[in-house]
Amino acid sequence: MSEQIYPGPSQMVKIDGSRVRSLREAKGLTQLYIATVVGVTTDTISRWENRRYPTIKEENALKLAASLEVSLEDILEVEKKEAEDMAIPNEEVSSIAAPSGPQRLRRNLLWILPLVLILLLPFIWYTANQPEPVAIFATRFLPPHIPAGQTIPVIIHVETKQEGPFSLILRETLPAGYEPLVSAPPFTGIDKKNGSLKWLARTTGQVTTFVYLAGKVAGKPGPDSGATLRFSGSVTLGDKKSAETTIAGSQVLPLADYHWADANRDNRIEDSEILAVYDTFSALDNVEYDWQKIDAIWSGSDYYWDAIQQKYVIRQ
Repeated sequence: MSEQIYPGPSQMVKIDGSRVRSLREAKGLTQLYIATVVGVTTDTISRWENRRYPTIKEENALKLAASLEVSLEDILEVEKKEAEDMAIPNEEVSSIAAPSGPQRLRRNLLWILPLVLILLLPFIWYTANQPEPVAIFATRFLPPHIPAGQTIPVIIHVETKQEGPFSLILRETLPAGYEPLVSAPPFTGIDKKNGSLKWLARTTGQVTTFVYLAGKVAGKPGPDSGATLRFSGSVTLGDKKSAETTIAGSQVLPLADYHWADANRDNRIEDSEILAVYDTFSALDNVEYDWQKIDAIWSGSDYYWDAIQQKYVIRQ
C-alpha cells in the first residue's frame, strides 16, 4: 500500500492592521476593491484593519500586499522594542522646585497648544489633499438581435473624465444558458454557476474597451426565437469616494432569425448596415472575430436563417 501524504496546515502570518489601513487610504483604495482582489468579504478586510484577526493565511497576506502594491514585509507586524527608562532620578526630582499655580498653568498651555497643533496637522493635510470623486461612465453595445444559439458579440466602453491611472473592477452577468468564450482583455475571473464575469484592470482616464464573445452552453436547452436575453453589469473604481456605477447602454437582446448585422431585418446586409457594424464593433478584431460570414452576406443578394442546420444560407 502506497503511503498517502496529507497537506500540512496553512502557514499563518501576523499583519499590522493599522499599516494596512494607512496604505489603503493613502492610495485612495476602497475596502470593496481590496476584498475583490484578495477574494474575501469587506467585513474580513475591516476585521484585519481593526486587528480583530491579526493572524491570517500567508496566501491571503500575499494577495493583500499585491492589492496594495507593496511587498509582504511592508504589512507584517514588527515586534516593538521596550522603551528605555528615561525617568529622572528621585534625588534630582526632589531638587526641582514646584512651580506656582499660575506658572504651572502657563507652562502647561505652552506644552499643550503645540501638541494639539501637531496632532491636527496630519488631519488637516489629509482632508485638504483628498481627491475629488472620479466620474466614471460605462456603456454596453449589443447587436439589435441574433438567432437563438448564435455567438453573441459584446462591447463595453469604460470612460473617466479625470486623468489616471485608476484601478477598476468590471463585472458582467450573462443571460441564463449562456457562457463566456473569449475576451480582450482576458477575463480575470469567471463564475460559471451564475454566469458572472469580472475583470481587474487599469485605466488612464481615456476610453478603455472590453470585448467578449458569449455562446450557448453546450448540451443544455436555451431560450428559443422570440425570447429576450438580458445583460447586467457594473464598474467599481479603486477610489474610495467613487461609488459603483451600473453599465448603461444596451441591456436586452431579442432572439430573432436574422443576422445581427441586418438591423432592419430585411434579409439583406446593406452598405449602411455593414459600415455601422464595422464602426461600432471594430474592437472584435481584438478577439479575432471571423468577419467573413458578414462580408459574404453583404456581397450576396440576400440570405435566410436555417434554424434546423443552425446556419445562414446565402443567395447569390
